[in-house]
Amino acid sequence: MKSTKDMAGAARASVRAWSVVLAVGLCAAQDPATLQTPPAETVVPAPSAPATPEPVTPAPSAVASTAPAPAYRDLDAVRALVQSWVDAPDSIAEFVVLPPSRGGRAIPAVQWGAPGPVPLAERMTICLFGGLDGVSLAGSEAVLEITSSLLARVQELPPDVAFVSVPWASPDALAATLDGTGVDGRNALPTDDDGDRVIDEDGPDDLDGDGLVLDLLIADPAGSWTRSVDERFLARANEGDTPRYTWMREGKDDDHDFAFNEDGRGGTNLDVNFPIGWGDGLGDEGDLPLDDPTARALADLVLSRRAACVLLFQGNHGAVAIPGGRSAVKLVTPGDASVFERATRLFVQATGRSQAAMMTLAEARGCERAGAALDWLYAVQGALALEVAAWGPAIEATAETKGVALTDALFAGPPGRDGPLGRAPSVGAQDLLWSRWLDNMRGGIGFVDWHPVELGDGRQGLVGGWQPLSRINPPVTCLPLALNGLSSYVARLATSLPRLEIRLPQVKRAGELCTIEAGLDNTGALPTGLSTTLTRALPNSIAGSKSTSGAMLELVLPEGARLIAGSQVVSLAPIAPGASSERVTWLVLAAPGSVLTVRGTAPWTVPVAREVKP
Repeated sequence: MKSTKDMAGAARASVRAWSVVLAVGLCAAQDPATLQTPPAETVVPAPSAPATPEPVTPAPSAVASTAPAPAYRDLDAVRALVQSWVDAPDSIAEFVVLPPSRGGRAIPAVQWGAPGPVPLAERMTICLFGGLDGVSLAGSEAVLEITSSLLARVQELPPDVAFVSVPWASPDALAATLDGTGVDGRNALPTDDDGDRVIDEDGPDDLDGDGLVLDLLIADPAGSWTRSVDERFLARANEGDTPRYTWMREGKDDDHDFAFNEDGRGGTNLDVNFPIGWGDGLGDEGDLPLDDPTARALADLVLSRRAACVLLFQGNHGAVAIPGGRSAVKLVTPGDASVFERATRLFVQATGRSQAAMMTLAEARGCERAGAALDWLYAVQGALALEVAAWGPAIEATAETKGVALTDALFAGPPGRDGPLGRAPSVGAQDLLWSRWLDNMRGGIGFVDWHPVELGDGRQGLVGGWQPLSRINPPVTCLPLALNGLSSYVARLATSLPRLEIRLPQVKRAGELCTIEAGLDNTGALPTGLSTTLTRALPNSIAGSKSTSGAMLELVLPEGARLIAGSQVVSLAPIAPGASSERVTWLVLAAPGSVLTVRGTAPWTVPVAREVKP
């Protein structure tokens, strides 16, 4: 039997209603998303501005006038909106063809950018993927809002950057989340999880008939969980803690094998179907890495582009998370840490949020994410890969309750202490943040009291916990807050990308002997690549190059000219923001009047060229 250790919930005597809810309003929309407990989020004042000036660009508005009102759209509505982008007058948006999902659903995707001489497919690319984890409907809405907002001001974007938007990156799982049948982000792949040759016969059930599938606690002396000092929430049980529970989704033993919910809706969580660290997770990462056609298609899409930045809009930690799905492995190299720190600063500046300078994926999620897409995007593609969570426990309080601190929560229980008999453990840090949001902003509404239910065969359990949409996705009324500043963040990233200029400190001729010195300058606010970045055989890249990172210079000779000193193609070290590469010197025999060409490229950038006439 597998309990869901990441779900929130604990026992409490009653749901407390507080008058602040009258000022805030209640959310009518609900969504039965998986209720995973996010990580302990460190909330700190926004870091000070970096020493180097930030790129200057007109910041697009958070919600453009052409953007539709925030709502949780189904796949048909998403397709219609994407179609409208392509059909708009003078639109540069183009469809990106992806194969259908395992469940047969078409995946709407589009590439777009400001008008410019370089084709979209050959530009530096920022990929925006929404809801790859299968439950983050807010992440899908973020991609839709960002794309609508920036398309409305597309002329202000850099002309050398393309954007690829895939708002419903896991369509089967998101459809199940939206209609209430999905609980864990898995897609449509029936699986015999319990090996009884019957498929998906023992999944979650609504035991008390309230129309919700919540959490289930079963008393178990060997259980891993006990009540915390706030009885709504559970804590890991230590020796001597009682009572103890096994924690799972609400349901009964449908197949009468004395196990509960062990063979529910099968499938693969696309967000953990990638090769880095694959196989160390909880069993929803697929039979093989990238065995799902949608995950494989998205990987191929990223590999085919100059994907400098890939943003996964998902999660409910309200922050930016960097690669590192396994706590035991420090994935981001020290040399790349400053790049991720800068991306985090840009997020804080664009959204006005507060967060620690950097958080790994495992820290942000509060659990291991073996096989995480984010880790693969960084380690293999070499992209600036980030998980951006539109929603989190501090979003609504920060935006709507100025002067009301998180410490003003209705519940502020004793600190507690783990271990001693008769002393309840303290509330986890992230549970405490969510309890304060629940009490201060929702008046206690959003959590169902634990209450007894019959499980059959004389057994009882407790059903309760967080209501759907209370925690994984924001109430619809909170969507504007959750999405605020995200389009500005993407625009700032686009402006910050590296830009190359060719430097010619010396060009001279002595008869037919020509001396050419050249270098590359990076005028952008980000480096030309990361330590994991690979130079790929993309359109307009330097032919025959085998450099694995950094940048390159090439001297293109006219007919009849001969290189007598220097290599025609020279690999360079990565170029830091505002820095210059080392100089490259060529000696060439060329007739007077000959025109040579110096070309430069880097893994992320559009190639540049400059004619030389010694």
